[in-house]
Amino acid sequence: MNSWDPLGAAEQAAVADEILSVLRHDLRNRFAIVRNASFYIKRKVARDAAYTADPRIEEFFGIIDEEVVAASARLEESVDAARLFTRRSVCVSAAGCVRRAAACARIGASGARIVLSAQDGDVEADPIELAVAVRCLIESAVESTPGDGVVTVRGTSSAARYCIEVTDAAAVPGEANSEAILRPFYTTKPGHSGLGLNIARRVARRYSGSLAVEPRAHGSSVVIALPLAAAPVLRDAGSEPAP
Repeated sequence: MNSWDPLGAAEQAAVADEILSVLRHDLRNRFAIVRNASFYIKRKVARDAAYTADPRIEEFFGIIDEEVVAASARLEESVDAARLFTRRSVCVSAAGCVRRAAACARIGASGARIVLSAQDGDVEADPIELAVAVRCLIESAVESTPGDGVVTVRGTSSAARYCIEVTDAAAVPGEANSEAILRPFYTTKPGHSGLGLNIARRVARRYSGSLAVEPRAHGSSVVIALPLAAAPVLRDAGSEPAP
């Protein structure tokens, strides 16, 4: 029997965002190559008698250029992700999001245990989307942790930031090249999409935060750092609001 996933809609939207971003980047580059190649060929054949003799040649070069520009513009059109998930940024308990992510993590029969500790701290974010980001990190860590190893999830508040750190217990040293790990579709596990870290990084950046991969002697840690929400301004009971 299928169980309802409270983070499912937000995760679908996050996966769609990531895939569309990769496709847009790739297609932009390809369209630019086609346009540049067309421009180069046009300059070369413009000196040929056949170019001036057949007006359709210049017309077709114009069509190529117009269609490439139109296709590039279509890439910039927003996809209506609101059908899947409506994002709302509010002042939310980061610790609550971490606990929700751990509770909803799909660890299956891996045998890994999750050890969780989260200090209080508020951030400006969508609570469901932030929980999805942390769940992605937890599930990725579980995949890297053999047997009955421990995945550590910590939320700490210090200075002006709230840090969420997820550490796996892989039997091998963590990969030092974080750029390789953060490439879309990078995975060492057959059957996995390799988008978890990308989704988490996109969510962190959306709320003015960051994501970093820190190799360890055994395994690695992934840290999301978000700015703490500004404390509300307290007024004296008898004070009047500023005009």
